Amino acid sequence: MYNALFREFLTHMMEDPRNITACMHLHFIAKNVERMGDHATTIAEQVIYLVTGSIPEESRPKADSVTTIGVEGD
Repeated sequence: MYNALFREFLTHMMEDPRNITACMHLHFIAKNVERMGDHATTIAEQVIYLVTGSIPEESRPKADSVTTIGVEGD
């Protein structure tokens, strides 16, 4: 979703340079929300370790589905 948002912002910035400031602010918000998700995942992994005594071994699926959020033709 982050990559799709970035591409959407880039399109808006290229169409009209007056959008650059707003799009950059939104880009930083999206980046920070993604970091919050990463931190939440780390906390969840630590909770699993505290409860079970073992580190989660299975890797999480990290699919990049850029074909969402109004980006057509991908």
